[in-house]
Amino acid sequence: MSAPLELDLERPSQPTPRAPWARVRAGGRGALLWAPVWVPLVFLGQLLVLGLRPTLAEENRLERAEAEVHARAAALRDEELGLAEEARMLADDVFRERVRRSLVDPAAEPLTLERARAGAGQ
Repeated sequence: MSAPLELDLERPSQPTPRAPWARVRAGGRGALLWAPVWVPLVFLGQLLVLGLRPTLAEENRLERAEAEVHARAAALRDEELGLAEEARMLADDVFRERVRRSLVDPAAEPLTLERARAGAGQ
Protein backbone atom coordinates (compact mmCIF):
# COMPACT_ATOMS: atom_id res chain seq x y z
CA MET A 1 0.00 0.00 0.00
CA SER A 2 1.44 3.40 -0.97
CA ALA A 3 1.53 6.48 1.21
CA PRO A 4 -1.14 9.08 0.57
CA LEU A 5 -0.12 12.02 -1.54
CA GLU A 6 0.35 15.35 0.14
CA LEU A 7 -0.83 18.50 -1.54
CA ASP A 8 0.92 21.81 -1.20
CA LEU A 9 -1.69 24.44 -1.62
CA GLU A 10 0.84 27.30 -1.75
CA ARG A 11 2.76 25.82 -4.71
CA PRO A 12 0.44 23.47 -6.53
CA SER A 13 2.65 23.09 -9.62
CA GLN A 14 5.71 21.84 -7.72
CA PRO A 15 5.95 18.54 -5.89
CA THR A 16 6.35 18.63 -2.15
CA PRO A 17 9.90 18.11 -0.92
CA ARG A 18 10.62 14.64 0.36
CA ALA A 19 11.94 13.91 3.78
CA PRO A 20 15.75 13.36 3.93
CA TRP A 21 15.37 9.68 4.79
CA ALA A 22 13.20 9.20 1.71
CA ARG A 23 15.96 10.67 -0.46
CA VAL A 24 18.52 8.36 1.08
CA ARG A 25 16.23 5.40 0.53
CA ALA A 26 15.65 6.37 -3.11
CA GLY A 27 19.41 6.83 -3.58
CA GLY A 28 20.06 3.38 -2.14
CA ARG A 29 17.53 1.85 -4.50
CA GLY A 30 19.14 3.66 -7.41
CA ALA A 31 22.56 2.42 -6.39
CA LEU A 32 21.27 -1.14 -6.23
CA LEU A 33 19.61 -0.81 -9.60
CA TRP A 34 22.85 0.49 -11.14
CA ALA A 35 25.01 -2.15 -9.38
CA PRO A 36 25.48 -4.21 -12.58
CA VAL A 37 27.16 -1.13 -14.06
CA TRP A 38 29.28 0.25 -11.22
CA VAL A 39 30.48 -3.04 -9.71
CA PRO A 40 32.39 -4.07 -12.89
CA LEU A 41 33.71 -0.51 -13.24
CA VAL A 42 35.04 -0.59 -9.69
CA PHE A 43 36.58 -4.00 -10.37
CA LEU A 44 38.26 -2.77 -13.57
CA GLY A 45 39.54 0.30 -11.74
CA GLN A 46 41.10 -1.88 -9.05
CA LEU A 47 42.55 -4.15 -11.71
CA LEU A 48 44.20 -1.22 -13.44
CA VAL A 49 45.47 0.53 -10.33
CA LEU A 50 46.47 -2.47 -8.24
CA GLY A 51 47.29 -4.98 -10.97
CA LEU A 52 48.24 -3.61 -14.36
CA ARG A 53 50.40 -0.62 -13.43
CA PRO A 54 52.62 -2.52 -10.95
CA THR A 55 52.90 -5.36 -13.44
CA LEU A 56 54.04 -3.04 -16.21
CA ALA A 57 56.55 -1.38 -13.88
CA GLU A 58 57.95 -4.78 -12.90
CA GLU A 59 58.15 -5.79 -16.57
CA ASN A 60 60.19 -2.66 -17.37
CA ARG A 61 62.50 -3.30 -14.42
CA LEU A 62 63.05 -6.90 -15.50
CA GLU A 63 63.75 -5.86 -19.10
CA ARG A 64 66.44 -3.43 -17.90
CA ALA A 65 67.91 -6.13 -15.66
CA GLU A 66 67.88 -8.60 -18.57
CA ALA A 67 69.80 -6.17 -20.79
CA GLU A 68 72.36 -5.67 -18.02
CA VAL A 69 72.78 -9.42 -17.53
CA HIS A 70 73.27 -9.97 -21.28
CA ALA A 71 75.90 -7.20 -21.36
CA ARG A 72 77.74 -8.73 -18.41
CA ALA A 73 77.60 -12.20 -19.98
CA ALA A 74 79.02 -10.87 -23.28
CA ALA A 75 81.84 -9.10 -21.40
CA LEU A 76 82.64 -12.28 -19.48
CA ARG A 77 82.65 -14.32 -22.73
CA ASP A 78 85.07 -11.84 -24.31
CA GLU A 79 87.31 -11.96 -21.25
CA GLU A 80 87.23 -15.76 -21.28
CA LEU A 81 88.24 -15.83 -24.94
CA GLY A 82 91.10 -13.40 -24.25
CA LEU A 83 92.34 -15.47 -21.32
CA ALA A 84 92.12 -18.66 -23.36
CA GLU A 85 94.18 -17.02 -26.12
CA GLU A 86 96.79 -15.88 -23.58
CA ALA A 87 96.95 -19.38 -22.09
CA ARG A 88 97.40 -20.87 -25.57
CA MET A 89 100.20 -18.36 -26.36
CA LEU A 90 101.98 -18.98 -23.05
CA ALA A 91 101.77 -22.74 -23.58
CA ASP A 92 103.34 -22.45 -27.05
CA ASP A 93 107.05 -23.40 -27.02
CA VAL A 94 107.88 -21.16 -29.98
CA PHE A 95 106.35 -18.11 -28.28
CA ARG A 96 108.21 -18.81 -25.05
CA GLU A 97 111.48 -19.08 -26.99
CA ARG A 98 110.78 -15.74 -28.72
CA VAL A 99 110.11 -14.12 -25.33
CA ARG A 100 113.33 -15.59 -23.90
CA ARG A 101 115.36 -14.30 -26.87
CA SER A 102 113.79 -10.84 -26.62
CA LEU A 103 114.76 -10.69 -22.94
CA VAL A 104 118.33 -11.87 -23.61
CA ASP A 105 118.97 -9.51 -26.55
CA PRO A 106 119.74 -6.05 -25.09
CA ALA A 107 118.93 -4.27 -28.37
CA ALA A 108 115.49 -5.86 -28.73
CA GLU A 109 112.40 -4.58 -26.98
CA PRO A 110 110.98 -7.24 -24.60
CA LEU A 111 108.17 -9.26 -26.14
CA THR A 112 104.92 -9.05 -24.21
CA LEU A 113 101.51 -10.59 -24.83
CA GLU A 114 100.16 -7.25 -26.08
CA ARG A 115 103.03 -6.79 -28.54
CA ALA A 116 102.68 -10.41 -29.67
CA ARG A 117 98.98 -9.90 -30.29
CA ALA A 118 99.64 -6.73 -32.24
CA GLY A 119 102.26 -8.52 -34.33
CA ALA A 120 99.99 -11.52 -34.94
CA GLY A 121 97.33 -9.28 -36.45
CA GLN A 122 99.76 -7.95 -39.12
